[in-house]
Amino acid sequence: MRKQFLCVLITVLLGTVAFAQNENVVVWEQIYKTTTSIEQKITVILKIMEFKDRAFTPFLVESLDTVATSRYDVGSSNERLGKIRLSRYLVQELGNLKATEAADVVFVVYKESPDMVLKSEAAIALGMMRADSFAEQLSFDLAAINNGPIPSQQRDQEIQALGLVRSLEAMRSSLGYESVFHAASGWYSARSGVREAAQQALTTMIDDPADNLLAIISGNPDLEVKMRALQAVMASGSPENRKAELARSALKIGIDRKGDTVSADAAASRLRTASINYLAALNDKSPESVPLLTQVVMADDSQKTDSTLAEATRAYVALGVNGTDEAAQFLASRLANYNNRETSKLNTARDKMLIRQVIASMVTSRNAKVKPALEQGQYITNYDNAIIRLMQDALKSLQ
Repeated sequence: MRKQFLCVLITVLLGTVAFAQNENVVVWEQIYKTTTSIEQKITVILKIMEFKDRAFTPFLVESLDTVATSRYDVGSSNERLGKIRLSRYLVQELGNLKATEAADVVFVVYKESPDMVLKSEAAIALGMMRADSFAEQLSFDLAAINNGPIPSQQRDQEIQALGLVRSLEAMRSSLGYESVFHAASGWYSARSGVREAAQQALTTMIDDPADNLLAIISGNPDLEVKMRALQAVMASGSPENRKAELARSALKIGIDRKGDTVSADAAASRLRTASINYLAALNDKSPESVPLLTQVVMADDSQKTDSTLAEATRAYVALGVNGTDEAAQFLASRLANYNNRETSKLNTARDKMLIRQVIASMVTSRNAKVKPALEQGQYITNYDNAIIRLMQDALKSLQ
């Protein structure tokens, strides 16, 4: 029976080679309407898909609407499965054709389909159409799935989530960014591919996601989420000044956050360290960064832990890279303070390690405002000869 049907199709096809495109549509629409089974209709749609012709759009929309309104839960098991298969091909082709006029019908399929593969493909088609009027709803649906699996529905949820991620990526709407961001670190299994797809989407779906990520850094209470948002903006195509702005925001939050547990303190320290490292890597020279970096240094003065020592060292590095008058003046004041302490032999081995970093940062700053403290220090005889040589070399480099 199938062979006979295909023979009829081939005969019709050969007879219509000379037809214009619009006549081609009429012919295949007539063939579709004369078919008596879903399998035959699928065969026709597969042939139509080979044309990749937008002229078929009205017919495809009408066909999908007819299938969808016939309800997917009505009919025998074979009929229900057939309707789902047919709808999948229709949805795929409307997406491939970027047929925005089909968006409303495809969205109905997305909402009403009991089959998660069809639901996922309908979501992807909406993304390919750039049907961004549905972005908020699709983002809401993904956010709901991100909240956690329903054990009996986990596999279906993962299929839907993958389609939603791909849809929102293709749609390139900022409304979908946050839900995709959370999907990238969500509960999804490795085999689902959801996290990997979301991570990839974050790098392409918005040219400059800085505003979206700033909202996450500022609004989400979880320090680990803030850290991921900071990492995401650094991997994005945002301009460097925006990246530095977000690094400053994250650093301020890390400074202000008082952890009530050891793990919370550690998370705040990681956020501060990452923010400082990013500012240095971005060659940040904004005066706005200096007060934040000085707070990190001063925190080490009072706490003197291994963690604050590491943070202070990195802050000195960033201050040297910053090189503004404000940064240079702070570096000079720190060295002057160590110079005064050294006259009374109060500097510890820990202090001398920091002194070396301060001098190195002064060299990096290339700012003449650090010279007086260096000139003073080289005449303090209590200093180790190695530190005095560092000061002398620093002065030479600043000439």
